[in-house]
Amino acid sequence: MNSSAPPTVKTPGLHRIDLNLLPLLAALLEHRSVTRAAEAVGLTQPAMSNALQRLRRTLGDDLLVRVGRHYVLTARAKALAGPVSLILETATHQVLRPPSFDPVTSDRTFRIAATSATALPVLPALSSLLAVSAPGVRLRLEPPEGSRGLTGGDATADVTLLPDTVRTTLPRERLYDEDWVVVADAANDQIGATLTVDDLARLPHVVFEWDGGRAGAQQALALLLPDLVVQCVVFEFLMIPSMVSGTPMIALLQRRLARRLAAQHGLRVMESPVPLPPLGIDLVWNPRTAGDPGCIWLRKQLRRAIHQRCDDGRDECFSL
Repeated sequence: MNSSAPPTVKTPGLHRIDLNLLPLLAALLEHRSVTRAAEAVGLTQPAMSNALQRLRRTLGDDLLVRVGRHYVLTARAKALAGPVSLILETATHQVLRPPSFDPVTSDRTFRIAATSATALPVLPALSSLLAVSAPGVRLRLEPPEGSRGLTGGDATADVTLLPDTVRTTLPRERLYDEDWVVVADAANDQIGATLTVDDLARLPHVVFEWDGGRAGAQQALALLLPDLVVQCVVFEFLMIPSMVSGTPMIALLQRRLARRLAAQHGLRVMESPVPLPPLGIDLVWNPRTAGDPGCIWLRKQLRRAIHQRCDDGRDECFSL
């Protein structure tokens, strides 16, 4: 029998655990050395060794095991690193320390998850605001696919810009509403002065699909015109202008994207001859950041950025 193996114990109730061991556990997980962990928290090596033995008994796992001349983390210890760090960070910043955030002096990095199509109408204006009011704050944009589970331990985004058609149990609020237009190559001579229903049914389409689904406007159009000719399917709205340019194809596109990209790609922007449901873009965040002054400030700046585009006349006013 391996005498060094910790005894098997039943999972104790939280009231029976010495929570003072959590910072010591975090130091052991970070430094992977009793000596270095003891130095980091200001304990003697025997005291840290005693803490490690208590942690092993409490958790029923070795946590640190010797491999050659070095110690490595067990699989359980590796899995504990994220949750333990989150617990200590929450206790430090949201329980023990009054929350505060100063955008003028902050060098914090905020992560925003969004597709290019949802980000383009608002994030350039946000960058302009931050350049003046928060010059040290940085933005990191990431795709929403890896950030949908914002409550998970591996979640990275502070906020996500999410279409209203995507379900979530997380807090959300409407950031802006978007409507749809039809884009075609400016030299497409198969379209007259105005776009007709016959044009929609006759001409080939470029269609956006995400996770096998289509936008509500595209679904509505397919119901109205079941024989719609789909010649090209793309996974990103910003690919549509390039695919339409120089071809007889047409496509639905968000109005602001269409107006921003039409000249660059030689496109004609037309009103749809049939009514199409609008697309709402929501601001979604993790409940655990609800009291974070920095995240509260970020959400406020996103709302300001929407209004600024209206006030400055740089874009058609958003519907709020």
